[in-house]
Amino acid sequence: MRSKKVDLLKGPVTSSIVRLAIPIMAGSFLSLAYNLTDMFWVGRLGTQAVAAVGTGGLLMWVSDGILSIMRIGGQVHCGQAYGRGKIDQVRSYGRESLRLGYLAAFFLFLLYFFAAGPIISIFNFNEAVTHGDAIIYLQVSSFGLFATFGGRILSALLTTAGNSKSPFIANAIGLMANMILDPLMITTLDMGVFGAALATVIAQVIVLLILLVIAKNDEIFNNLQLFSRPIAWKNVAEILRIGLPAGAQSLIRSMVTIVISRMVVQFGDLSVAVQRFGSQVESISWMTADGFGSAVSAFIAQNYGAGKGRRVKKGYLSAFLIVLIICIFTTSILYFFAADITSLFMGEPEAIAGGRAYLQILSASQILLGLEIITIAAFSALGQTRFTAIVSTIFIGSRIPLAAWLSSTPLGVNGIWWTMTITTNVVAVVFILAFISYLKKLEREQVIDFKSL
Repeated sequence: MRSKKVDLLKGPVTSSIVRLAIPIMAGSFLSLAYNLTDMFWVGRLGTQAVAAVGTGGLLMWVSDGILSIMRIGGQVHCGQAYGRGKIDQVRSYGRESLRLGYLAAFFLFLLYFFAAGPIISIFNFNEAVTHGDAIIYLQVSSFGLFATFGGRILSALLTTAGNSKSPFIANAIGLMANMILDPLMITTLDMGVFGAALATVIAQVIVLLILLVIAKNDEIFNNLQLFSRPIAWKNVAEILRIGLPAGAQSLIRSMVTIVISRMVVQFGDLSVAVQRFGSQVESISWMTADGFGSAVSAFIAQNYGAGKGRRVKKGYLSAFLIVLIICIFTTSILYFFAADITSLFMGEPEAIAGGRAYLQILSASQILLGLEIITIAAFSALGQTRFTAIVSTIFIGSRIPLAAWLSSTPLGVNGIWWTMTITTNVVAVVFILAFISYLKKLEREQVIDFKSL
């Protein structure tokens, strides 16, 4: 496994980050393809099915906020311990992250499976068919939470140690399985929304099994002893200290999105389908940035732990410039090819027009969205998740009154899309300026040596 790892503590900064980020980015695009494959085949069932599956996917996104507690908390501490050369601590933090993840997945499974009806009722769908399909999708998808949590945490741990290629391979195999299973279950076997959810769960299980095999052969994570070693409560507390603010930030974002979705429902189920579809396509930008964000987090955490401040600064600036260039490109695609992209997945003229408006409005925020993601990742790697959580909560929370006001104007549902763009751009600028200021503070207080490479 050593040959697959990138040494983040030595060598050229930019190439180290790029080598680590490329498999993560490729994995992110696989995830996008994974979601779009579902959307493509579900789209053949009609906009009601798209709205139902998209809503179930939104609730899975809520679970991602809880997952980020363990993923980010474990990743930051593992990275910093790795930089200090404390491999036993890396194993311990990895072990406790996985334990917490599986425990959280169990309770979420109970909630989503047994309370699916009341949860879906929150969205106030206009059509009974949409409501029923959303319940089915959520209940079946809940069985995949164990695989999702385990797979995502293992991927983060391997990446933190410099191995991003293995998670990519696992996710590539999962995507291929999903691409085969989707048309088979949705159309050939005529299982509809149930088939879409089942195909996704099976693919997630495949990914987890592959990652478990990879971890078994890794020199760091090959013997975590999840069920035999006593709980290291101090490490659990440290993971939660870093992870809880990040998880709260993600959860609040998810909850606000649910409130916004209720506003969208007022404009009809077609608008709901447009939102669900558009958010998947729009993710081309944030998934790319998220790939670099994961690489930056691992890079900065390791070098911060090793006291190499100059590499911390150079790592952030290198990723900043690369993401800037990429997001300029994705912005152009979303704006100029909005209608063409929408028509690939949705056939109704009204849906195409709505998808075009959504993608063009959201394209105005893609550049700063990407820069926000890597800046938050950099803050997290330094252990500053509380600050990002507070700032995000303020600006994300402001979306509710702003969306209510703009959607009541002649802009209609487009006012909601403009709300997302405006708030994203403002909060991104705040984060970037704050991070630059924080680095200067670390340098003044000589917390780490900014002359050391």
